[in-house]
Amino acid sequence: MAGEDKVHFFDITSINEGPLKAWSPNTFRTRLVLNFKRIPYTQSFLSYPDIAPTLQSLSVPPVTKQYVPYALPAIIHKPSLSAKNPTHFAISDSLQIALHLESAFPAPEYPSLFPTPASYPLAMAVLKLMTEIMAKQSPIGLPKVPAYLDPRGQEYFNRTRAQLFGKPLPELAARGDELERVWEAVTEILSTLGTMLRGEPGKQKTGPFFEGDKAGYADLLVAAFMVWYSRNDRNDWERIMSVGEGEFQRLWDACLPWLDGQGEEIEWEVPKA
Repeated sequence: MAGEDKVHFFDITSINEGPLKAWSPNTFRTRLVLNFKRIPYTQSFLSYPDIAPTLQSLSVPPVTKQYVPYALPAIIHKPSLSAKNPTHFAISDSLQIALHLESAFPAPEYPSLFPTPASYPLAMAVLKLMTEIMAKQSPIGLPKVPAYLDPRGQEYFNRTRAQLFGKPLPELAARGDELERVWEAVTEILSTLGTMLRGEPGKQKTGPFFEGDKAGYADLLVAAFMVWYSRNDRNDWERIMSVGEGEFQRLWDACLPWLDGQGEEIEWEVPKA
């Protein structure tokens, strides 16, 4: 089991190895937070069907009442979480995890996710845009996910997404003119983010981040999306990086030190049904 002093992080497994094993844009938000803040952590990778029983065994409440009520990321950290509830020491939801880790591992000892008074509202604005882009890009990105999942994860992902969209996942994939329309919608949101990254017109901006040379949670949200596409389809990733005036490439390059960080991997014993 995970050591109680370190944060223990649950990620979604894949057939890839090393740093490439991590792929999910949602769990990458937490991985990037841990790496950016330089928080010591251990990690376990779970197959999709093992997520619900694992989180239920840890008394983590469902994040939704819809088709997939339990989702990753999730963390365990008894020293900080048990202070709030002695019997519950695990949480899920990437934003709630980020806010908790920011409080439990504060600046100046640990880099802040919200380095200025503007950082939190900025991050919430970027989160809204990323939520929109995740919905718009579904016909591009989602059908490619099963290719790198483990067999049990493939079956689960195909079945649950078919229930969500009302059609088999391969039929969701956009093609031809429809694909270009989807890309236009995605590019429109990316262009808004690119404008935000460039900063106020007429003023010289220093640094590749939304707040110039100060990295924060807003930057990590975009980086998590970009790293998923780098795993998903390199051509699609290059198309994303080509939007704007090079600001996404500069952000990507600046975030590279936090992309590949790994905790000590621990095999988690999944509760029997």
